[in-house]
Amino acid sequence: MKDFNFLMNNFFTHKDYLPPADQIPGTLFTPLHFVFEAIVLLFLISSAVYVSKRKHLIKPVFTGILFTLLALEVAIVTWDSVAGKTIGFDLTTNLSLYPCSIFMYVMPFAIWGKGNVKKAACGYVCTLGLLGALINFIYPIARLMDYSCISFAAFHTFIYHGCMLFTCLVMLMSGYHRFTGVTRWWQMFLASLPGLLMSIPANIINYSPIQADYMYFTGQHFIVANIFKNSSPIQITCILYVLYLVVPACFYLPSWIGNKVKASREERVTYTVPMQDMAIGSGEV
Repeated sequence: MKDFNFLMNNFFTHKDYLPPADQIPGTLFTPLHFVFEAIVLLFLISSAVYVSKRKHLIKPVFTGILFTLLALEVAIVTWDSVAGKTIGFDLTTNLSLYPCSIFMYVMPFAIWGKGNVKKAACGYVCTLGLLGALINFIYPIARLMDYSCISFAAFHTFIYHGCMLFTCLVMLMSGYHRFTGVTRWWQMFLASLPGLLMSIPANIINYSPIQADYMYFTGQHFIVANIFKNSSPIQITCILYVLYLVVPACFYLPSWIGNKVKASREERVTYTVPMQDMAIGSGEV
């Protein structure tokens, strides 16, 4: 009861005013974190199964998710700007220019877009979006290092990345998006376009006097920094550009290879049959 009262009383408390993480129930990899995450994950999967079987619900649900996340994004940025010891909007961290931020920007195109625009939007959700959702949902280090899972900051990250995971599951289970039907090489890279477009404003800010690390291009994030220890920011930027381009394409590579093999076989069959017909017509056996 004491712990519950503490969590309720400090639900909106900024990390600047909280005790150390080891004194807070529900921080990263504590029993409360595991139980909370298991319950949320069970709810997400069961909800995704339910919605995917009722296709008339998909677009209304996606629309609700979009506007909910937009409102939450404004709320979390405003809260983070005014609730801590330092008051003000931090240009190095508070802009929505992270890999998972792309989800908000592509959802209108995934809901109401057409053709390749819609494929690119859904492609992001089901590739980089899926990976980002899984990483941040299972290992929410950005929030649960300082906050309990029962807090406004943690609720935002679980709702946001949970919605990303839910949306991807619904798209794939319902057939709203598929990794198949890739007949041309450039179709594999449609899913990479949202990330490449986001990289433009991200790197303008990263390499400006602000010196931020949006989309982790300059390697300031401790995980990226540990992986590329001896690399310069420019080198890390180039490597990440390759990854942002290639990783989504890998989801579609089997389809492209399969269709290439199928087309090649059909060409051989088409070529062989006329040759046999010519031989029969000329009296040859």
